[in-house]
This record gives sequence, structure tokens and C-alpha cells, in this order.
Amino acid sequence: MSAFDLTPRLARESTSNGKDTILFDRALPGFGLRIHPSGRKVWIVQSRIEGRNRRIVIARHGEIELAEARRRARDMLARIRAGDNPADDIQREKKTPTLRAFADEYLRRCEPHWKPSGRRTMRIYLKARILPAFGRMPLDAIGPEDVAAWFDAASKDRPGAANRALEILRAMMNRAEEWGLREHGTNPCLGIARNPRNNVARFLDADELARLGRALDANEARWPEAVAAIRLLALTGCRRSEVLDLRWRDIGEDTINLEDSKTGPRAVPLGEAARALIETLPGPGKPEAFLFPSFAHGKGYYPLRECWRTVCEDAGLGRLRLHDLRHTAASQAIMAGENLPLVGKILGHRRHRTTAGYAHVADDHLVEAAEKVGNTIAAAMTNRPQPM
Repeated sequence: MSAFDLTPRLARESTSNGKDTILFDRALPGFGLRIHPSGRKVWIVQSRIEGRNRRIVIARHGEIELAEARRRARDMLARIRAGDNPADDIQREKKTPTLRAFADEYLRRCEPHWKPSGRRTMRIYLKARILPAFGRMPLDAIGPEDVAAWFDAASKDRPGAANRALEILRAMMNRAEEWGLREHGTNPCLGIARNPRNNVARFLDADELARLGRALDANEARWPEAVAAIRLLALTGCRRSEVLDLRWRDIGEDTINLEDSKTGPRAVPLGEAARALIETLPGPGKPEAFLFPSFAHGKGYYPLRECWRTVCEDAGLGRLRLHDLRHTAASQAIMAGENLPLVGKILGHRRHRTTAGYAHVADDHLVEAAEKVGNTIAAAMTNRPQPM
């Protein structure tokens, strides 16, 4: 067989002249470019495998450059000399779906069990971060080194988003193993450490709560619905979506009955202040009507955000999130002496360790507690009466 000094130009300009043509590489025997009568060009390896001459397609010309095709051919020929049959791997890869095809099946089978917000999040991360990196790869060809390189690159700009994408990919790979599309124990996401999370949570002390109350009073005439929603968030410790999507049918005598919270159906106790606030709202109208119709299901969120930004500026609270009102409710309850299981039940947590994450204690409270303990011990040690 004729051999040529294969170059990118020769590969690009060569034609078949109406018949099957192979340009074998002089530098790497067994590697060449096959040109079909139709003009289609593919990089190939030709060698004796199990007593027969076999041709194995590496890739189409144009999909990879000559240098990459030669590198793959060299690896393939080395495997053949060692007794392997790369053709078996190629046949297996043809039967294995790509990650993109698997993602379609994954969504079809799993999406019915997710909440709408979960479906949106999954599709956003698939489209923006996972499929561009792995969509064309066979599902079982994605290895730890591929995932590690992708995760490191994604972590440079948005480490939090990289963590979330890694969680999604890990869950997909677990399903692939369950469904027999990857070998068990081969999840390529295992062993990759997540990026550390910044502790951005805050809670308000008594003085800050007083300033917040005054700022809400000052802005109530301008944003009455937004101020009422913010107050209810602070009084109940509910999540933002739980309050903004409330309907009048959800309001019981002593509880808010959430049909579909983040952790499933739950009842939120209504204190006297929260009950009084709800009674001031326009309505009640029809049971299906929303308590805060301007903001339900993410509609018209901009006025609420503007109200919150203005209130925080007026109260001198700096960069405070609405979700920090939930932290505040948990922390105040714990500092008042309530135990973690009870606070977790109020907040709708499944795990006590989640509640513990909200259990921030103000420095002044710690100093006061330490002083009480110290006075008690000192009095006992000296037989002096404890200071009042």
C-alpha cells in the first residue's frame, strides 16, 4: 500500500476521483485518511485484529485535526499490539447514549416528581453548564478527570453555580448507574470537593428590628402590599415564596396551612401579631384569591425589591436579604430559649442540622449569658450572694 507524508493541506485537498481511496501515513504505519467516492473523509486505523485485517474509523475529517487523529491512532495501535480490540469499544459507544440523549430520558422520567421551580433550575443548568461540556460525550465515557477539569473551570467565575451544577450532574450519574447505563460505583463526580460556601447569613438584633419597624412604618403609604408581605415574613419565619403565594384558603384559625412548601405540606403557627396583620389585609375574598396578588408566583417582584431596598437604606441595615428575616426568626427563637427541634418544626426543616445553621447568637447575648454564668460561679465559690 502506498504511503504519503500526510499534512493538513494534503488531507484537505485530496479527492477520491470516483473510487475508494486511502492515503496511509508514512510517519505512522496503519494510520491513514480514507476518502469515499461520495467525498466523505474519515481518519482510520488499519491493522490485523484476531487474525483478520480490520479498519477502524477514528473520526470524520473536519471533526478533529490531523495531529489529534494521529495521536488517537497511535494509542489505538498500541492497544492492538497489547491484545485489545478497540473495535469492541467503538461498538459499545455506539450503543451507549450521549449525555444529551440521556438528559432527555432523565427529564422525561424524573420531572413529573419535581416542583416547577426544580424543573426550571434543572433545565437552566443543563442548558448553560452541563450539556455544552458533556452533551456529545457517550454517557459511560465521562471520567473523573473530565468532570474535575470542567468543575475547576466553572468555579473560577461562579463557584456557587459550579457547586449546583456538580450536584445535578452527580444525581444524573447516579440514575445512569441505577438504569444500567454506567457500571455501579463509577460516578465521575465522586471525590470532587465542593467549593466552600461564603457565610452571608445575617440576623437582626433588637435595635436593628426596631429600626426596621420604623422604616416599614415610614414606607407603608407608598408600598402597602409590599410592607405587609415583609412584616409577615418577619413574623412567621416563612420562605419568601411561601408568603407571596398564600391564598385565603390557606389561612386557618391558628395556622397557615401550606399545601406545597419546600419540604412538603406543613402548618405554620400563627402568633397574635401575625394574625392581627393578616386581618388588616384587603379581603378575605374568594378562597382561591391571593393575599398578595401583586407578587404571587413571581409576578411584579420589582416593587417588592424596591421597597425592601429603600427600607434597608432608611433603617441603616446595609445589604440585607429578605431571607435573613427567616434567619432572624430562628435566632430570636433560640435566644429566647426554644430548643432546636421545636424551632425546626416551626421553620419546616427536615433535619436538625439545618436548623442549627440558623442558630446565630448575637455577641451582646453571648456576653450577657457569660456574665450571668460567671457571677453565679463566683458567688458560689466565695459564699457571696449572687448580684441581681
